[in-house]
Amino acid sequence: MKTAPNRNYQVVYAIGILVIFVAMAFYTRDLEQRKQRQKLGEATLGQIDTGSFMLKLALLGGARGVAANVLWLRAEDLKKAHEWDRLKATVDLITKLQPHFLSVWTFQGWNLAYNVSVEWDAPEDKYEWIKQGIKFLKDGVRKNETSPDLMWDTAWTYYHKIGFADEAVILRRLFYDDDDEPFKTYIDARTGIAQTKDDNFLLGYGWFTNAVEKVDQGSARLVTEFSKAVEYVDKPTQHKGRPGDLHFRTMPAHAQTRYASGLEKESIMGVPAKFGEVASIEWGKALQEWNQFGQYTWPAFSDPDQMVRIDDSTNMEAFSKLTDVQKYWTERWANDTNYRYWKDRSAAEMEKDGVTARQFFYEGTKALKAGRFVSETDKNGNLRRGAIENYAEGLKVWERLLSRHNAYLNDQLNM
Repeated sequence: MKTAPNRNYQVVYAIGILVIFVAMAFYTRDLEQRKQRQKLGEATLGQIDTGSFMLKLALLGGARGVAANVLWLRAEDLKKAHEWDRLKATVDLITKLQPHFLSVWTFQGWNLAYNVSVEWDAPEDKYEWIKQGIKFLKDGVRKNETSPDLMWDTAWTYYHKIGFADEAVILRRLFYDDDDEPFKTYIDARTGIAQTKDDNFLLGYGWFTNAVEKVDQGSARLVTEFSKAVEYVDKPTQHKGRPGDLHFRTMPAHAQTRYASGLEKESIMGVPAKFGEVASIEWGKALQEWNQFGQYTWPAFSDPDQMVRIDDSTNMEAFSKLTDVQKYWTERWANDTNYRYWKDRSAAEMEKDGVTARQFFYEGTKALKAGRFVSETDKNGNLRRGAIENYAEGLKVWERLLSRHNAYLNDQLNM
């Protein structure tokens, strides 16, 4: 007897469901057009992998932020419990819900590369987790292309975690042998050309340079017209990409310097050191990078109308013409970055005497490790220098070199 009312309810429900599906169809089509127009991927728009219609519908409003916050707290608990796999899954979900939550990318990239990797004993396992951290950061860069901070984080992990770890010699060899070409490739922001490198310091150099280039293009995260529609969850001023961040801008020079230095010793397990013209050229590139950094003009902190060039600290004639304010900040910032040391070191190391001295020291170290303290003749009648002779000859050349480079000579790092 109550069939008609029930049918009425069914009709109403059917119409309601149809309206929702039609609305979602229009929304999906609009979303797809925006994605194509703004060159945004699925994850960039905050979609999630479950494919759940109702969950997507619920997350269209403020529930998305609430869900991300709950998951963030959950991630912190999992981190403390060292439940790495579950932590990774949780953070991955946060990045789907809030792809512009930059702190998540920084946190998880650091966590995988620095915290999780040290939980393993074998260098091969450490390397794989470091690699996972870098890949995570690179994914964050793809979804936040106007953030120099994430570029810098990516560069730092290539540069520091692989190059400065206790097992750096082994980790650098694992990187050297890695056949994952995309992992060893970056797009040069200045030329648009893909660059593939077998050295982690050169990858770091490329990413650091791109980060600086991004700052120079605008210094703000949101610089393109379409990205005005994208809102970052954590939208404070940039931490690393500030235009006035001295140390942010030194990193391309540091990476190139570290690469040149690494050539002249066995910094990669089983790969012999390189000297001669090869080393001299790379030190010359380091000098060029330091000069470029030194020529950059900064507004004086206490008087932004007065511009400062750190390189003037190495030119007494130019320095004498500065105002007191310019002299103060030129001197202070040169000291903060140890600019005179790095510039003069690069200039000294690129000279023939610099390369020759380093080769004597390298050969001396090899002889010392082999227990050959003095020169001896091998079975073929060839004279092989001992550690003492190599070090003595190297120090003679080194003394001659440093007599021409006072800033390098007098720096405490060199002493």
